[in-house]
Amino acid sequence: EDTQQQIIRETFHLVSKRDENVCNFLEGGLLIGGSDNKLIYRHYATLYFVFCVDSSESELGILDLIQVSLSAWFVCLFCVVFVETLDKCFENVCELDLIFHVDKV
Repeated sequence: EDTQQQIIRETFHLVSKRDENVCNFLEGGLLIGGSDNKLIYRHYATLYFVFCVDSSESELGILDLIQVSLSAWFVCLFCVVFVETLDKCFENVCELDLIFHVDKV
């Protein structure tokens, strides 16, 4: 577990100190495997989404994977919040509430 925490610290240090205007991939640190591995990341607000991959992986493919995954996650999060809000308004919301009370939605 100690090694895992060191890897997390090193990764955060490498990624967080980078300027917003630089590319989103860099060579891995000493604990991560050095030049044999790459860190590919996206920074959203206060969150960093980081993949550690070997040098054969496509940087743009991994960035696309992060983007698609996050987009799906944000859609799911929005849907959960939306349904919870509807449930508070309609008490046990169902499809018929959306059809017959669209003005309240």
